Amino acid sequence: MTKTKLSAYEQERLENIKQNRELLLSLNLVGISDSTSSLLGETPKGQRRIVNKNKRTTPDNDSDADDGGNWGGGRRAARGRLLEPSRRSKRLRGETAEPVTEIEERVVETGDVSEFLVDGSAHFTTDIVSQAIKVEGHYRGWVEHGVMGRLGIQGNATEAWESEGGGKFSFKDPLGTGKKVSKKSVPTGQSVAKFVASKLLKKNPNAFFYRHTEPGVEQWTGDWTDEERDVFLEVAREHGCGDKWGLFSTHIPHRVGYQCSNYYRQYVIPQGWIIDDNYRIDSGGHAVYVGKHKRGGA
Repeated sequence: MTKTKLSAYEQERLENIKQNRELLLSLNLVGISDSTSSLLGETPKGQRRIVNKNKRTTPDNDSDADDGGNWGGGRRAARGRLLEPSRRSKRLRGETAEPVTEIEERVVETGDVSEFLVDGSAHFTTDIVSQAIKVEGHYRGWVEHGVMGRLGIQGNATEAWESEGGGKFSFKDPLGTGKKVSKKSVPTGQSVAKFVASKLLKKNPNAFFYRHTEPGVEQWTGDWTDEERDVFLEVAREHGCGDKWGLFSTHIPHRVGYQCSNYYRQYVIPQGWIIDDNYRIDSGGHAVYVGKHKRGGA
């Protein structure tokens, strides 16, 4: 199973939590901070002191009426009241914290969180798994035929690249011109990445459609419709999915590649509509990428 490593900060945080739990349990000090603060007349941790600046400090003046900000003359002492938090931790409620589990101990020792993640086949019910589309994490198609014809895009990545001047592709030189893109040439308010992508419609359609819709077609934002979901799943069933989201998005008018990628990770995988072994499901039902990114041609 692929191991997902915790950062040094996260490992230290888990270790601190473990030590704090053990210390509180051994000394039976859970909840002592609240009672001590009360005796000292202090504000307990987890509570906020609300100060009404417009009221005189008198024993009978607890009214929350008019807070209009009219100070009148001279300085007035502030009277505070305690506002209970809407949520309190087990420590603040005086309850015993749960002991650290064996799995949590292993996470602290090894930094491996894979035991908290399961693949889709194990996470979802048999009925969901049997109906799910199985993919390998790769899109095998090209630009949608109608879009390709309307825009005069060549039939594959190699022909498209060479027909528009060719050159050596690199992430520092995505246009293949041998020159770096100057930030001065980018219109105000537009990112360099989106500007570069706008120049690659026919040369590198995957890059173009990752950030742009077909020219003249409005980009939609917000929730996806049921019809869009159905098209997404049908394209995935026929061509696969998981990368080259710019090309994938040409099958879904009004959506660009990064929207398809986000939809896949945030909705499609967690719902079990598609099972992709490059993803695992955590205890909260969220998709976690555990595969290896393999960059291919556009």
